This record gives sequence, structure tokens and C-alpha cells, in this order.
Amino acid sequence: MLTPSAVHVDGPLSNLTLAYVQSQEAFISDKIFPTVGVDKQSDLFYTYDRANMNRAGDVKELAPRTEVNRIGQTVSTTPYFARVYGLGMDFGEQVLANEDTVLDVRAAGAQTLVNRMMIDRETRFANTFFTNGVWGTSVTGATNASGNQPVLWSDYTNSTPIANVTLAARTMQLSSGGFKPNTMVVGAEVRDILVNHPDILSRLNGGSTINNPALIQNSKLAEIFNVENFYVMEAVQNTAAEGLAEVPAFIGGDNALLCYTPSAAGLMVPAAGLTFAWNSIPGANNLGVTVESFSDDGLKRQQVAELIQVKMAYDMQLVGPDLGYFFNQIIT
Repeated sequence: MLTPSAVHVDGPLSNLTLAYVQSQEAFISDKIFPTVGVDKQSDLFYTYDRANMNRAGDVKELAPRTEVNRIGQTVSTTPYFARVYGLGMDFGEQVLANEDTVLDVRAAGAQTLVNRMMIDRETRFANTFFTNGVWGTSVTGATNASGNQPVLWSDYTNSTPIANVTLAARTMQLSSGGFKPNTMVVGAEVRDILVNHPDILSRLNGGSTINNPALIQNSKLAEIFNVENFYVMEAVQNTAAEGLAEVPAFIGGDNALLCYTPSAAGLMVPAAGLTFAWNSIPGANNLGVTVESFSDDGLKRQQVAELIQVKMAYDMQLVGPDLGYFFNQIIT
């Protein structure tokens, strides 16, 4: 009698492959601060003096036939330099000639490159903006807090995240010359703490509790914290070197940031941070990103049928430290 295994030879499915490509929605580095497209790799930008803009006491009452009091202006210049970052992947002639159609290793390779580049960009964002000591005010969460230091938000009994953010907003408004924060950014683990915090649940309709929480959207958190935008850094990176056991971690960590950011950069527009994207490189899009494919005699001599590379050219700069308030290690 024939058996099932005798009439079938196992082979890969033609309608299924698995690949752990993160959703683009997980990456927020290009959503927080405006992107400024630039033609040259380096240049300068002007900043007007904030203190002079808001100074009081120079306006005088005018007697008949008298002149007004005259004041001056002060501007400074700051340089940017758009560094070019890149990553590539080779595809051997024999590999492409022998691959199963379902694999489409070229397309998978391109997706891998983009995913890795986005992770790198998100990490550079975190190192530039989402770190302690770079903003006008930075505070670190503590178990036994004193003064304006916040109690760790993971302490559901003693912490007051809404009051902490309210104080931070008022502090920033004073130090920045009148600009309230309109954006809040938190690490994924911080959001998980906030959505179960009694302070947050008490602001929701329906009597939500820790044991019976409501489904809280980021738009509701924005409303509770009195900001226009609420973003979560939930992209994941593997910090282990190739060949070692995977070490996954959220790039955003246990931090939170309040900041003022305009919808677009422009003349006489303040911003906490900017990204200068060098988009005049041939093939670059408005974010300074290029995806290129090469196949030439030099590669063929190496038995390489094609080289795909992805490049990004940009400079992330914290340009308004007084327009940010940072909560460092705000949960445990």
C-alpha cells in the first residue's frame, strides 16, 4: 500500500515566507522635528537672540516732538553638516540563478537594508534628542524624590505624572520666552506604565481602574497631558554582534520628552530640533534617502550579480534646548 510520504516530496510553500520586518509606524525619528531639505552638505543658519526678543522696559511714553527709544538686534549663526550613512548587500550570480522564486532574495535584501537603516536613524535620534543633560531642563525619576524631582511613574501610589508634566510645561514656557510644549515623546515601556496609572485612569470616562482599564489611544494621552502630539518610541533593536545571542531592546528606553516643535520649519520659526536632509545627491528623496542597484564588470569578476545599497544623508541637531524638558529614567 502507498503511504502519504511515498506520493509527496516535501518542498517549500510558494505562498508563504516569514520575515521580521518592523512596521514603519514604529519609527518616529522623522515625525517629531521638521526636516529641512538642503542643497549643500554644510552651511549655516541664523538664530535671533531670544532674550532680546522678549526684553521689557525699553518702551517709553513720548512727549510731543520727541523721538522713540531705539533698540538693536542680535543674531548668531550655527553650522550643520549632513553626514552620509550607508549599508549594502551583495547577491551572488550562482545564488540568484539557483534561488526558489518564492524567496525573492533581492526584494528581501532591500527590505532588510531599509529596516537596518531605519533602526540606525532611530538610534541616532535617541542619542541626540532622547538623552539626559542636553535639554534646558532634565530631571531624573527617584524613589524618594525632593523638590521638583519626580517620583518614578511606575510607583502607582506616590507618583503624579500629570502634575509633573504640568510643572514641566510651565517651566519650559518661562525659560523659552512663552512657548508651551506641544509634543510629548515616551519610550514604549513608559507608555505601558502610563496607561495603567491611577492618575490617567481617573481622567477617563466609565470608571476605569487598574484591574479594569479602558483602551487608551495615544490621542487620549495627548489630551490628558495637554499636548497636540503624543508619540511612542517602540522600535526595537538587537544590540548583540552577529553570531551572538540576540539582545532585543526598545530604542526609547525608560525616558520621556516634552518639547515644542512646529509643523514645518521656516523663517522666524522656533523649533526644539531640526533634521537637515541633504537631498541634492542624485536619486535622493526629500529625506535624503537613496536606494541604488549596481551590476558591472567589476562586480561580475567577483561573481556578484548585483549590489544593492541604501544611503541616508542628514544632520540631526538640537537647535532649541530651552524648548525641551526631559524626564530621565522616569520608570523602573
